[in-house]
Amino acid sequence: MSDLVAERGGSTTDVLAALLHDAGEAYLVDLPHPLKHRSELGPPYRRAEALLEAAIAERFAVPPMDKAYKALDRRLLATERSLFTSTAGSWPELEGFAPLDLTIEPWPPERAAREFLTRLETLMQRRALTPHRP
Repeated sequence: MSDLVAERGGSTTDVLAALLHDAGEAYLVDLPHPLKHRSELGPPYRRAEALLEAAIAERFAVPPMDKAYKALDRRLLATERSLFTSTAGSWPELEGFAPLDLTIEPWPPERAAREFLTRLETLMQRRALTPHRP
């Protein structure tokens, strides 16, 4: 997500917000989308997630993700679904969101953690060097 926002001209703060947009899942677990949005587990999970996302946004001084980027996140989810899951069954949350034309390389957890932390450090340093520009 962070790479896509950067490619679309997002500010450093936007790119950082995109990197952190699912950071709460590190604490709560990545609940599969259909469970999160269409089961009784969804409402309490989303409440906890909202509180955690607010704390992360405050800690890293990033605003809530822009609506345009939320649509991009849905398109990325549609891409992940088309590449990694069965497309049988309806996902109403993805109606109107076409998959992106890209390839996603799955990483082992160790590499994902390393890539995330490197990107986080880079963005934090970049933002610190340009305090008057997001």
